[in-house]
Order: sequence, then C-alpha cells, then structure tokens
Amino acid sequence: MCDHCGCGHPDGAQDGSERMISIQQDVLAHDRAHAEQLRARLHQLDARLVNIVGSPGCGKTELLAKLITRWAGELRCVVVEGDLATDNDAERIAAAGAPVHQIQTGTVCHLTAHDVEHALAHLPIEPRTVVLVENVGNLVCPSMFDLGESLRIVCLSVTEGTDKPQKYPVAFREASLVIITKNDLLPHVNFDVDECIRQIHDIRPATPCLVTSAWDGTGLEQVAQAIADLWTEPL
Repeated sequence: MCDHCGCGHPDGAQDGSERMISIQQDVLAHDRAHAEQLRARLHQLDARLVNIVGSPGCGKTELLAKLITRWAGELRCVVVEGDLATDNDAERIAAAGAPVHQIQTGTVCHLTAHDVEHALAHLPIEPRTVVLVENVGNLVCPSMFDLGESLRIVCLSVTEGTDKPQKYPVAFREASLVIITKNDLLPHVNFDVDECIRQIHDIRPATPCLVTSAWDGTGLEQVAQAIADLWTEPL
C-alpha cells in the first residue's frame, strides 16, 4: 500500500536485495528516534500522547467522541485524525468539542511521529493535555511505528471476529491496552469475548483488556481512567 513501511512488498524488498531491507531498517530507526524526542518533549510540557490503532469501522472515532464529551471541563484533550482521504472524522471530533487536526495521508497506510509533530503545531498543547491520535485504519502498518505515545490502544470490535488477535499478532503484541468495542452488538454476532482475550494474552500475557460500548457507555469510565492514569506513570 505504501513504500514507507514496505507493506507493498511482503518480503520487505521488491527484488530481494539487502540494500532495500537496509534502507527500510534505517527509516524505522530514524522514526523511533524522532518518536523518543517527541515523547520527551510532550512530557516536558506535562502532556501525554495516546496512539489509537484499529481496523476501519471498529469504532475508534465514536469512542473518542464519547470520551471527549465525558471529559468536558475535567481533562484537556486535542485530537489528530489520520485518514487516507476526507475530513469526515475531524468534523465528528470537532462537533464533540475538541480541537482537532486532520492528516490526509493519500496512499500512506500509517502515521509517523514526524506527521504527528507537524499536526501538533496546529493544536493548543497546555499542561495536562492528552493528545489522542486516531491512526489510519488498519491492524498492520501502524503497529510498526512509534508516534511518541505513552499509551497504545488497539481497538477491536465484536463485529470483526474472535480470531483477529491470531491473524494480526504484531498489533496486539505492541498494545498497552486492548479495547473490545461495540459490546452492545454481542447478541447479534458470533464473537467469544473470553476466547478473544485468551488469544490476546497468548500473544502478550497480562495485557489489560476492556469491553466497551460507546452506544450505551459500557466500559468508558475505565478507558477514561486508564488515560488519566498516564500522569502517574514515569517517563
């Protein structure tokens, strides 16, 4: 899908050359260094960044909109939206009451720390601000890139199937918190919550997992608390 992360070439190089693999590794190393600098800078500002990863339609935007409404007057938040095209999600976030900047990536399937840093120049970052980054929708490429986050959330909806952790293990291996969304739809789909969490823990034992519904509010208080707790964690 893009040349940046090499996802267009499953073997990591179009012609199998060591040079192509070396270049890809250099790009990732450069991005990790940039992410570390951004994380340190945000901590100096007493701000925290949350990187939210998940498939298209898994409920990331609705989750953010409900959290923003819940935090009104309590926790400052700004949002960075990543999509290949349109500013539809940014409009939804703005309607919920948060400052937001939309990044249209074109053909690039993930955000980088460099993208986020540029976006933050358009947003007010004050002490005790949480920067919520809704990454481009997929469970593959965003897992490879550190954005300077203090928390990486992977969202998985009950409509996607119980076996998604087994199919996309890297995404769940890198997760700080897994949120199972759209719990209100459980009576209408074939999804085993306990089995899904077991698969997640096979990949990364003890990963916190929360079952939520933005529709009826299930689990949203726990998500909000997990983010608020970032100010009690050391850098």
